Amino acid sequence: MENVENVKYEEVGIGEDKPQIMPKKVKIEEYKISSVEKDGKKIGDKLTLLVKHPSVTDRLIEVSQAKYQNGDKLKVSGLWIKLDSDLKLPYKSAVANMLRSLSATNIKDLVGKEVDTAADESGYLVIKAY
Repeated sequence: MENVENVKYEEVGIGEDKPQIMPKKVKIEEYKISSVEKDGKKIGDKLTLLVKHPSVTDRLIEVSQAKYQNGDKLKVSGLWIKLDSDLKLPYKSAVANMLRSLSATNIKDLVGKEVDTAADESGYLVIKAY
């Protein structure tokens, strides 16, 4: 791939339409919790699940959102890590909803689980937690 600094944007053509990864059952291989910053300021910690997808054999896919039941509606939310006053995950958080739906008591219990995925409005994979 050519260095972007040498590219003349006015001469760049249209790329090919690459197929999206379709929602399927995946296996959670690993997880990571990362600090997220915006404009140099920490805005929170986010859970990312690294999953093995049956259609992608050369790498693990990162999934950092879940789709879960919120009242009458399905909601897609980032897997933000927050703690309540008892130093537990808030009961109604996306992470807690996902853990309950996957019969896990904590984040490290997710490793090795096979879970369904869904697509969000943009077509990105999210954990199906309902």
